[in-house]
Amino acid sequence: MGSGLPPGPVGVCTRHDESASLWDHGFLSERSVEAKAQSFLTQTFAPGEKVRGTIFMGGAGMDGAYIDDMTRAFARKGIALIRANPRKWSGGTLMDAAVGVEVFRAGKAPIQVLLDRFPSRGSQFNLIGYSYGSLVAAQVAINYAHGGTVIDHLVLIGSPISGGFLQQLRSAPAIRKLIVIDLTKQGDPLSAGMSRMDLLTSTPQLGKQMVESSGHFYYAQVSEEGKKRRDDLVDHLYRNGLR
Repeated sequence: MGSGLPPGPVGVCTRHDESASLWDHGFLSERSVEAKAQSFLTQTFAPGEKVRGTIFMGGAGMDGAYIDDMTRAFARKGIALIRANPRKWSGGTLMDAAVGVEVFRAGKAPIQVLLDRFPSRGSQFNLIGYSYGSLVAAQVAINYAHGGTVIDHLVLIGSPISGGFLQQLRSAPAIRKLIVIDLTKQGDPLSAGMSRMDLLTSTPQLGKQMVESSGHFYYAQVSEEGKKRRDDLVDHLYRNGLR
């Protein structure tokens, strides 16, 4: 049976011939590779580049109903919140909670994912992350900080980040202000600097709190009370200089 490809010298298509065909059609040409690389770079902010805007990265799944109201709360203070794209930063609620947290909490990940370009908004570059999103925000911050991009505020809310990674962030000169907001007073079993064992044993309590919109999910409650909590959060950040 034929393969649909032109035969090689001995009646078959060799790997060399196939590669040559791809080169001929431009799929592997130096020009096409360069063009694709250039296209990628123009679609994302490169480390070292000046960035202006406030990005919010929500909890596992990054699609909670509370995120729209978080946008409203920031708008009260004249801050245009940019919502992180779940298709780029999330593998789904279960994957984020089970795998993403484990991968991102320990320290700078080997794979660097860059922010998609957006129009400049405001006078600062701020990264705000809640729960799983706090770990994504931390990864983005350390990547850009190491490249020389200044992050005006990195805000970690209800973050299960490791103590070692937290120290990395605090030691990065380009991260001008690190704000850690633990929710332990609200009953959250998670906190910045916690051990892996404490994280693993917190699972049953987190499941209960998710149903009740309490503790770790203090700012995720979809209600009038939830709106007030988010307003109070934004007021707190505004008092601490976030614009």
